[in-house]
Amino acid sequence: MTTVDYMMEADNVYRTKNYIVCQKVFLCRSGKGNTLLLSEDTYLLRNYKRDSEYELVYRVRSKKINGKRMRSGTYIRKYVD
Repeated sequence: MTTVDYMMEADNVYRTKNYIVCQKVFLCRSGKGNTLLLSEDTYLLRNYKRDSEYELVYRVRSKKINGKRMRSGTYIRKYVD
């Protein structure tokens, strides 16, 4: 499988109408024994180059090439032009 720099460390990558989103997912534990799923999301503005790279890497998804978001209890977002 081909890899792209910004996708290499992501646990999940999916595409929306305007963005390619790279998710890093963490399992956090509190001192009281509670657990929380945390997602650190990087929203990359779609352009021709990024779309081409995405399609090259994820063409194996066939009809579901856009993928889906992994749900988490908390998230942090960062936007990149």
